[in-house]
Amino acid sequence: MQEIDKTKFDIEGFTLIKNVLTKDEVEKLRKASYKLIAEDEKNGNYIIHRFAKNHIGCLTAISEFRKLIIDDRVLKIATKLLGEKPTFFGDCIMEIGIGNRGFHKDTANRNDQTHPDWTEDYPVIRIAFYLEDHANHSGGLKVRVGSQNTVKTNQGKAVILPTQAGDAAAFCLRTSHAGNAVRLKIAPNISLHTSLEKRIPNFLKVPEEKERISIFLTYGLKSGALDRFMEYMYNHSVYQKRIHNTNYSTAVKDEISSKVNFIDITESYKAYNNQQQCPILKK
Repeated sequence: MQEIDKTKFDIEGFTLIKNVLTKDEVEKLRKASYKLIAEDEKNGNYIIHRFAKNHIGCLTAISEFRKLIIDDRVLKIATKLLGEKPTFFGDCIMEIGIGNRGFHKDTANRNDQTHPDWTEDYPVIRIAFYLEDHANHSGGLKVRVGSQNTVKTNQGKAVILPTQAGDAAAFCLRTSHAGNAVRLKIAPNISLHTSLEKRIPNFLKVPEEKERISIFLTYGLKSGALDRFMEYMYNHSVYQKRIHNTNYSTAVKDEISSKVNFIDITESYKAYNNQQQCPILKK
């Protein structure tokens, strides 16, 4: 695994860390993803987001994903970028297929530059793993350079990250990003506008290497930003489904807590509904 460039991350809002996972680990995660979705299809425990199948519930219930969430290499990235031991609060997503293509941000507040989400530090990040090649194929992640400092999603140079299976792409939740980037055969490194991507005929595109499987892991520091994001989760219908379908055993809680600061989102959600605040973080 290469060195983690904290300076680049702070300036640009994202960074790419090569060779975090081995080929064998990637294949095990792909198999675990297909197995999980197959089980979900039997019991209806998934949603379709755009054209991608999303598991509903915290991924820590599945050993392969739990190992990734608390893997020392992943936590080294989170610790370096956040500045101290990270907090995991149950926000983790795996999806198979084509997801969100338009540029967007993942913060609770996305349109008010005077909101604390934009005037205060924002120590909440996502670490994304794509389990296939997107350095030479379509389907990868696009980001806008320096866009973590503005609510506008059309500012900052748009670049397609050359992720390969096993790489980790880390970005601030304030950074503008888009999935399923289209690479042109004649100019594969040019980032097209989303409206153009949708109209490009297939014979002009570089195809995807294989079916897209992506994993998004969210870490933060206990802060106003994390407090507000968790409150956003509590009031978002999809997150509510994920929370309702999450159940941490004592053994799983102990295992996660041994590696990160852990917030049980199910208990926190109950407390929020009782008190209309985020009591885990507030003092």
